[in-house]
Amino acid sequence: MLLKTSLALAIGLQIPSLDGGGSGGTDPVDTEGGPAIEGEAYVGTSGELAVAAPRLPSVEIRIDGRLDDPDWSRGALLSGFTQYDPVEGIPGSQKTEVRVIVADDAVFFGVRASDDEEGGIRATLTPRDEFGGSDDFVRFVLDTFNDQRRAFVFQVNPLGVQGDGLWIEGRVGRGEPIDWNPDFLWESAGKVDSDGYSIEVKVPLKSLRFPEIPSQDWGLQVSRRIQRSGQSQSWAPLTDEVANRLSQSGSLRGLSGLRSGRTLEINPVLTGTRLGVRDATAGSFDHGSATGDFGLNASYGLTSNLTLDATYNPDFSQVEADAGQIAVNERFALFFPEKRPFFLEGTDVFTMPRRLVYTRSIGNPVGAAKLSGKMGNLSVAYLGAVDDVSSAGKNPVVNLLRVKRDVGESSSVGLVYTDRSVLGESFNRVVGADARLVLAQRYTIDVMASGSADGGAAEATRLGSLLLTRFSRSGRNFSLDASFEDISEDFQAGSGFIRRVGVTQAEAGAGYTWRGGPGALLESWGPSLDVEGTWNRADFWRWGKPAESDIRLSFRAFFRGNVGGFVSLSRSSYSFSPEAYEGLFLAGPISGERVPFAPSSELFSGLHAARVRGWLSRWERARVSLGASWSETPIFTLGVPADVGESLGGDVNVSLFPTGSTSLELGVRHSTIRRKRDGSRYSTATIPRLAARYQFSRSLFVRASGEYSSQTRGGVLDPISGSPVLRCVDECEARSGSDRHDFRLEGLVAYEPSPGTVMYLGYSRQMEDTGAFAFRDVTSKADGLFVKLSYRFRM
Repeated sequence: MLLKTSLALAIGLQIPSLDGGGSGGTDPVDTEGGPAIEGEAYVGTSGELAVAAPRLPSVEIRIDGRLDDPDWSRGALLSGFTQYDPVEGIPGSQKTEVRVIVADDAVFFGVRASDDEEGGIRATLTPRDEFGGSDDFVRFVLDTFNDQRRAFVFQVNPLGVQGDGLWIEGRVGRGEPIDWNPDFLWESAGKVDSDGYSIEVKVPLKSLRFPEIPSQDWGLQVSRRIQRSGQSQSWAPLTDEVANRLSQSGSLRGLSGLRSGRTLEINPVLTGTRLGVRDATAGSFDHGSATGDFGLNASYGLTSNLTLDATYNPDFSQVEADAGQIAVNERFALFFPEKRPFFLEGTDVFTMPRRLVYTRSIGNPVGAAKLSGKMGNLSVAYLGAVDDVSSAGKNPVVNLLRVKRDVGESSSVGLVYTDRSVLGESFNRVVGADARLVLAQRYTIDVMASGSADGGAAEATRLGSLLLTRFSRSGRNFSLDASFEDISEDFQAGSGFIRRVGVTQAEAGAGYTWRGGPGALLESWGPSLDVEGTWNRADFWRWGKPAESDIRLSFRAFFRGNVGGFVSLSRSSYSFSPEAYEGLFLAGPISGERVPFAPSSELFSGLHAARVRGWLSRWERARVSLGASWSETPIFTLGVPADVGESLGGDVNVSLFPTGSTSLELGVRHSTIRRKRDGSRYSTATIPRLAARYQFSRSLFVRASGEYSSQTRGGVLDPISGSPVLRCVDECEARSGSDRHDFRLEGLVAYEPSPGTVMYLGYSRQMEDTGAFAFRDVTSKADGLFVKLSYRFRM
């Protein structure tokens, strides 16, 4: 998509330093190292995890990464780190020591991370949140409500570059349950020397949410990643035998008299735009006049645990457009994550087993307000918005309400209500209840029940239902999961994201992992088996056979030096009733005659697939991942299989770091589907991407990127006769294909010293090619020049 152009202006009282987040310098080498750290230690390997953090009324520490301020000697010392990946329970391979100080206005961390391999530290200047897969880092996890369900994450690489987010237990997704989209205001700095690196961090209490009670305890975890070896170690020992990572944290004890004060943040926004669009009729490319706009974002901390946010005419321009996705044989809508800052506050409360709240369904709000926070065991979040997505000037009004209560040590129950309505015309309302139960620390059960009402002034109200239950067993060696979901045809989540309705799904999976000892070449390996069945809902409750089934056997292996991969083999079948093909026909032997199209289910039975993927990130200056796949796949039309094809696909991604300030990203994805009947090509898609970035400092960088998307799709043909498949309503039309060859170029100069305070100057251009990579008679479709200036004002 074309990058939306913008100019934003905000006024503030605090001006962050040029090196980002108010931090100190980022010199890559400091031969002085840090001072020797002495004093009483809380040793993780000895189970000394309850830290009485010294409370100092005033702290004189300059955040410059040097650890030479006298106040550091007064901090609590955390030592005795334990490795948890790839080998669990052994002492960390590199010595790590952490100082902790709690002041009246902030929490301070000082880290000395030793390293005995010369040149072994991985550290680059990179934008916020983007170094987790390439650099060494130290991570601090603060569970400020000590509820073992949600925690703040602050992550710093050896040069002080920041990464931050929210740890949300129960969040669905790959890897750790961290949402990296929220950004907070805090300070950090780092220094690399011949013996390792040092880090200093200051997290203001104004950037945290915590209970308003006289005395409290916080959960605390500190971990370290050594990228060249793929090793991770933590202060409080971690094990996969326990489902909840936050429950294995240590603690900061006896915190009393904490006050964040009333926090007010204002971010007024002035945007300016100059767009160009091709006039297809005249064949010319016209630029409009430069335009300006004004918006305002505000946030007020009613208490230390309750926040009110509001926005008027917000600028939700993306610095970088969503990455292109292959969409030549997709059955369902593609999912894109939420990245817009206003919607990220309270994102943890809206987390549920299914996405009944998907804030990207609010496309272009005129104004919105949000209240979120936690009071005792009760978490609440409300969001109201007026969306400007109607060309008729009738804007939908959106109301989202979520309440969640903690139960026991790690369990919770919740309620949700959503309403998206156009006054006097249409409405969609959803109400749901859910629970997450953690039993015996190892077993997790998620359940959800939801109902929807969808209708309007000129139509009857349709009622729908959704039921879900999911079970999982955590284990370092043996893991198990199973789920069951039933969604009626009339269930509509107007403010959510549900891929399919009218189906019942059941799936189960189990895996076993063998692990090598310390220093083993093969660190871990093992198989897993997954089985899945999908029924048309009515058939399931009549004990009918599934419309879709899949069984998949996978094998994965991880080697010493951060090298790994997996391979999977699967067998799937599709069986749809003739009613599913309603509206699809073939031309009959007599002119004008139509014959209903309903291919035999035997064509889609026993389809095989194989996939392989690997990655290699042991080098200092390069990281590589690649994958390939072959499959017998249905060719879909209107969500049902119409033909059978053979698909070949693959992708390669290479990240290069020629210097500590320069990065290159090169990638290509490709997919080709050929009809199995005669080998003719049904579709092909190739998407190469190249991006280059130079980081002058942690705050200032330039970036250029280009992405070409060539996607062609042929017509849908009858798998027996090869005749075109027709869709007939009033008239008949062939299910024809498409042929698109687009590419976009983007350039950006950005200065971003802290979240919400930015200066951008950028340009993007969208072009159309006459053929795949022909680069002849290229036509510009649209372009945009944008400038953005914003400042996050906090007091």
